[in-house]
Amino acid sequence: MRVWIKAGLVVAAFGLTVAAQDWYHDRDERYRGEQWRARIFEHVRTDLEHVWSDRAADRERDRIQKTEDELTRLQADLDHGTFENGILNDVIDSLRKSSNDERLAHRDRDVLADDVVRLKDYQDHHDHWH
Repeated sequence: MRVWIKAGLVVAAFGLTVAAQDWYHDRDERYRGEQWRARIFEHVRTDLEHVWSDRAADRERDRIQKTEDELTRLQADLDHGTFENGILNDVIDSLRKSSNDERLAHRDRDVLADDVVRLKDYQDHHDHWH
């Protein structure tokens, strides 16, 4: 019986590892080419949700929820051809805090740091993005 339980735990752990690797692979695919630019804030929100799912302390949950709400608003604004720099600055600051949080896995911090770079690129060149 113990052998079956151990085998089940090993299979479950392997399954979780594969699922996580699939997410990172899917993320890499999402950012291939230039099509991602039209959905940048949606993609960053997906990254933030993945990285912080069930890991944030109460104090951080409020900040993260606010950031997710701001990303949703920014995506809606982008879809309508508008841009609000102040909100984007708030999002970038929040993502920077997360990307420097030692409690997150190195790979997840890298994902969020990459999102910051993409958002800064958008901020600097949004007039040329289509």
